[in-house]
Amino acid sequence: MRAVLLALLLLAAFVFPATILTRADQASIDVALPVLQRYVPDIKIIPADPTQWRALIDRGGVDFLWAGAPVLYESLLREGYLAPMPDTPELRLLPERVGNIPLKRVVNGSVYYVVYGLLGYVIGYSQEAVAKAGLQPACSWRDLASPELARYYLKTGGKPVALARPTKSTSTAAMMQLVTEIYGWEEGWRHLASMAAAARFVDSSGAVRDVVKRGEALFGPMVDYYVFIAGLQYCIPTDGTDILFDPVAVPRGANMSAAAVLTKVFLTEIGKTVVDRYILPGNPALLDSPEVNQSKAAVLKQHLSRLMNAKVLAVPPEKSASYYYSFIYYYEATLVDLQDQLTSLWGKIVDAYYSGKITQRQFEELWRLLGAPVNYTDPATGQVRTFTYQEAVAINSKVASDPTYRDRLYQAWRETARAKYQQV
Repeated sequence: MRAVLLALLLLAAFVFPATILTRADQASIDVALPVLQRYVPDIKIIPADPTQWRALIDRGGVDFLWAGAPVLYESLLREGYLAPMPDTPELRLLPERVGNIPLKRVVNGSVYYVVYGLLGYVIGYSQEAVAKAGLQPACSWRDLASPELARYYLKTGGKPVALARPTKSTSTAAMMQLVTEIYGWEEGWRHLASMAAAARFVDSSGAVRDVVKRGEALFGPMVDYYVFIAGLQYCIPTDGTDILFDPVAVPRGANMSAAAVLTKVFLTEIGKTVVDRYILPGNPALLDSPEVNQSKAAVLKQHLSRLMNAKVLAVPPEKSASYYYSFIYYYEATLVDLQDQLTSLWGKIVDAYYSGKITQRQFEELWRLLGAPVNYTDPATGQVRTFTYQEAVAINSKVASDPTYRDRLYQAWRETARAKYQQV
């Protein structure tokens, strides 16, 4: 029966081409492509930054969406870019939850995106490189933001942390948002500022893995399968982590016949291949399939057990999506663009404290000011606003949909932050 079904799917595949828009890395694409071509020979996979997805969907011809943080999919859902997924048997067989992690996003009885892979947030490092540097592993977000890493930079000139720019990596954006969920908005931005000051910024989460593997940075927040692939050690952050469900979805305007075939393939055949990449399948029952690599499945089962026993916040994607765009552009404007000033200022504060020139109270106050949300003039209203959580939510949709407003706001954030760094 299974052979007949696959034959029918293959026969149907010759009728239509299909295009997949993805956030997957090239290695994952290389593994998936031959599997997909068995069912849809005329398949095209387009990797694109998350900020480009809406325009590509609007252009038409996109039949399936693959990979990226749930916050991206939730934003697309809110903005009407997703269609209900085809009601396939494979979709119905997918469990509703793994632990407290929902595997399906259901609205009014329709499924709009589902999880084909589970990715935990970890801090990767090389034990050899960390020992050579004379440091202990960073096992919390607080550790990555600590003045000790600034001291390491002052002594060596090497940035100890690798970070992907949140506008380029949805997983990094979600991890940085997580810091504000753990510590609260103002305290969270204090940690984000000092973490960014000690960071080497790169353009993808895969580049974070590579930089740490080469020893060019000591620590890197990354999704878990990167550490297994690269042979790195890792900590699950003790102050809190989350599990990124790597989704698949169908955009509006898709060829639904193509979407139905791709839904079936991703929830079965691709679900099995992810084990070879050390990715937890969305349906953990696939780890027991005789068709998967059993040694890798054993590693993943042990890792899944660690994740389930960790402090997992399970932040709802709809909450993260509510301030996603304002968050990533504010982060870029105030921390990435102005990193030279930020690094210099944080280094001076840390040096003054450890040399006894300022008290601990003064140090804490200066650290607070370093990350304090800026007061800026909203270009749309002329009013002076503060970048609070509530403000981030309020302007999020306009930041996402109005490039002119976003560019003017970005400039206002950057210049206000520049003035703040000069005054601290």
